[in-house]
Amino acid sequence: MKNASRASQSSEIELKLVLPGADRRRIADQLATTPPLAGVAFQVLRLRNIYFDTPEQNLRQQKAALRLRSVREGAGSRPRWIQTFKTAGNSTAGLSQRGEWETSLRRGELDPMALQGTPWSAIDDHNELFGQLMPCFETRSTRTVWQVRGEDASHVEVALDIGSIHASGRRLPICELELELIQGSADALFTLAEQIASHIAVLPAQTSKAQQGWRLAAGISAAPLRAHALALDPDQPVMPAAQAVLGEMFSQFTENLVGILHADHTELVHQARVGWRRWRSGLWLFKPLCKHCPAPDDDDLRPLLKALGAVRDLDVAALESLPTWAEAFIAGDPHRSADWHLMEATLQAERQARRRSLLKALAAPSTGLALVRTSRWLHGLERTQEASQALGEWAKDRTRDLHARLSGEVDAMHALPAPENAEVTVRQHRVRLLAKRTRYCLEAMEPVLPKARTRRWADQATELQSSIGAARDLLILAEMLEPLGVDRAILGFLRGISAARMAPR
Repeated sequence: MKNASRASQSSEIELKLVLPGADRRRIADQLATTPPLAGVAFQVLRLRNIYFDTPEQNLRQQKAALRLRSVREGAGSRPRWIQTFKTAGNSTAGLSQRGEWETSLRRGELDPMALQGTPWSAIDDHNELFGQLMPCFETRSTRTVWQVRGEDASHVEVALDIGSIHASGRRLPICELELELIQGSADALFTLAEQIASHIAVLPAQTSKAQQGWRLAAGISAAPLRAHALALDPDQPVMPAAQAVLGEMFSQFTENLVGILHADHTELVHQARVGWRRWRSGLWLFKPLCKHCPAPDDDDLRPLLKALGAVRDLDVAALESLPTWAEAFIAGDPHRSADWHLMEATLQAERQARRRSLLKALAAPSTGLALVRTSRWLHGLERTQEASQALGEWAKDRTRDLHARLSGEVDAMHALPAPENAEVTVRQHRVRLLAKRTRYCLEAMEPVLPKARTRRWADQATELQSSIGAARDLLILAEMLEPLGVDRAILGFLRGISAARMAPR
């Protein structure tokens, strides 16, 4: 008699949401009273998931996962065992789609027979890897499940997981929702997510529990997500490329927001800000394609963006601006040294206060609702057939216009008559922002643009951004420090350096 039933294949489509600021003891009850779930029967399960891989992490390298799950439906009940094999898929701003093969087992042991008829053979083509598999990490959680059926005949399974990931003696808490599409279109996922986000704070997320487990095994609670180049083809249509590029930019923003919940790392804040600026630059780049389907407004994200900026300003001050000038100000004077160190302590206390404000902004339902709506807009771009032009020629024309605009702004800035002219500061700020936009757009389109021209324009934009930015950072720093009661001599010193560096050359 066989140990396992035949593996059932499916294409898993789900929307993952983390729950910032949630009370883990009360969140299930809160969800049960929200309009989309109120009155819907639910089931409570106890889950234990054990993830396997080889010592060389062959599965992870192929973006695949093999999991053994124990399911208990009540206290004292016998566990049901399920073996699940997942393959690489696509994930954008929380919505993921990947191959999944599940098999019911009679006992808690991996069964090679359950992998027959799956893509396992493409990974283990010589039948050598299965014997090397070993447990790498596991998750333990209480799962509350609702089956939600819509008037459009859609069927969505809503699963709340409260628990933790365990790896290498470390533990990471889990508090997240998974909305899995059983029947219908992905719009049903977004409709349900928006209804939930109207009442409970959420953040779209794309990092799987397996990815979190590997990070935890390496001693990392949250890893900053940096920009990465996409494999674009100059002959592909513009609109699919726009969706892919914007999706990567938006995911950089949202994934770093999720990371901020788990760790107080300056790079997470920095990369979240970079992700947002790249996203705004991408929206400008592709604006002509989206004139009939504009992106949702970002008014509800302004408190979050302001809080991010406030924390980042202090990070730049403490890690970049102030260390450069500490020795020049102190100049061996013990009194100046004491004033400088007092300022550093004041900055650290202020940063912690600003981080608390940032976490509060992340836990506001309006923040999550705005992000979910943007995710929905991104997903809907695939149905837009506005532009059939090839990406390469389109990108050349669009980036040429952007570079010309930047050059015009630089000429106007240099034409201003005197450093004390109030318009100088305004012009410099405008040039700096446009330089960033130019750089981000060029980097995003680099695979389909002329290499030498693109590199030259990108270098020019980077130099403008850096030279103006360093001076403005000092000016902003002095303005930021003054309300904190920092010594007036330090403020005057920083303003003097800033004025000298911002003077037109």
